[in-house]
Amino acid sequence: MRILFILKNENFLAPIGLCAISAIALREGHEVFLCEVNAHDPFSFITKFKPDIIAYSSSTGEAKHYLGLNRLIKKRFPGIFTVMGGPHPTFYPDVIYEDSLDAICIGEGEGAFVELLRAISAKKSPDNIPNIITRSNKHEFTVRNLVEDLDSLPFPDFALIYNNTPLGKYPLKNIITSRGCPYDCTYCFNPMWRKIYQGKGRAVRQNSVNYIVDEISYVRKNWPLSFVKFYDDIFVLGVDDWLEEFSKKYKKHINLPFFILTRADILNEAMVRLLKEAGCHTISMSIEAGNPGIRNKMLKRNMTDQQIINAFGLCDKYGIHTFTNCIIGLPGTTIDNDVESIDLSIKCKATWAEFLIFHPFPGTQLGDLTVKQGYYKPDYELMHTSYQHSSPLNCFSEKEKNALMNIAVLGAVAVAFSRFRNLIVRRLIFLKYNPSFTFFYYVTKMYILRRKIYVTKTSFGNSLVIFAKSLKQEWFRHQNKRG
Repeated sequence: MRILFILKNENFLAPIGLCAISAIALREGHEVFLCEVNAHDPFSFITKFKPDIIAYSSSTGEAKHYLGLNRLIKKRFPGIFTVMGGPHPTFYPDVIYEDSLDAICIGEGEGAFVELLRAISAKKSPDNIPNIITRSNKHEFTVRNLVEDLDSLPFPDFALIYNNTPLGKYPLKNIITSRGCPYDCTYCFNPMWRKIYQGKGRAVRQNSVNYIVDEISYVRKNWPLSFVKFYDDIFVLGVDDWLEEFSKKYKKHINLPFFILTRADILNEAMVRLLKEAGCHTISMSIEAGNPGIRNKMLKRNMTDQQIINAFGLCDKYGIHTFTNCIIGLPGTTIDNDVESIDLSIKCKATWAEFLIFHPFPGTQLGDLTVKQGYYKPDYELMHTSYQHSSPLNCFSEKEKNALMNIAVLGAVAVAFSRFRNLIVRRLIFLKYNPSFTFFYYVTKMYILRRKIYVTKTSFGNSLVIFAKSLKQEWFRHQNKRG
């Protein structure tokens, strides 16, 4: 069968989930194609390649683009079967009733997609396939067991993305080495994920070190690579045999600088030492909220200020740069609370910090609570991939929403250049939102990320192209906001 994956690429990382499903389809002997809608006209693409199936993988912020396009596709090509997987349909399955999709896939899609292709090829109903929801089986669907042995899966189909988009030329490539997270952060999908898969296998699973080394070697052989971004929810949960083996083999066989994500409350000196020996260049640890009460009661992060400060201090001791995220505009909080997040980021000496305006995603405990409290009426057509859009919550005044927009861009500048902290938090964030603030944010971001966070050996000219693309996306966002 001929499968067309449709992608609207809005960042500089390959969509690993999409690549994983494509790899499974290839292993089953099917043909795969990619239409990146920023570069190609989907309707001309469909006319030329005549796919049997069109597949999307989407977060909630992206879904409106794909759903709108799918309505038009179904009008012009009603015989093509369309299916969506990813976080949005997994945690908001009612999308199957609200739009023109033929099916959605819940959770891990490898086994489900294989069965779906077989059913469509044989002209059979997909209603009884685990993980697949149609308009007929919403209340009877089941999920299959989780994939226990991740090494049994083929490498993601990186060629689908790297041979068909500019990402192939960008020397930073992202790799995922594990699946699942054991923590209960209220803004995250993972607690609901574990609930969906209760009794269906271990939630947290990891590829072997040899698999990862071979995967990265394959990528480096075929495309430019000078920096690896490990994009697991949590790279490792502690010092164990896996990490010790990884430190030795990665250094011996790959020997490229890399980036990981972890938590401040589990980072210790032994872990930092092993990561540094392997070549770790940057560690990302989210602070989320500078106020301990908000961080631990509302968000269930369960870590102290001192644990956070100590973890960032360890990175500084070993010469590892740090990246952090903070959520601003949380329900019922104040601008002063968000300034606390700026101040804790400064105290931690974070190399780079992002301040992300809270959006209540479906399927998350905090998202559902926000709706229950009456702070937000679900309208996922208005949700965005960028966390710098105006807060959608009605508990904030327009003046407060304006300040949040400014913190989202100027907070990062305050952390990077702390001498401007007082000017920013006492004066600038209360001025009317100004696109020039966003310009300063992107200039600062390009400088910090290029010089400190990612060592990509990207030419200055290519960096300017990335910078210009980011500004263009921001300009369109600002125009849409005004409209």
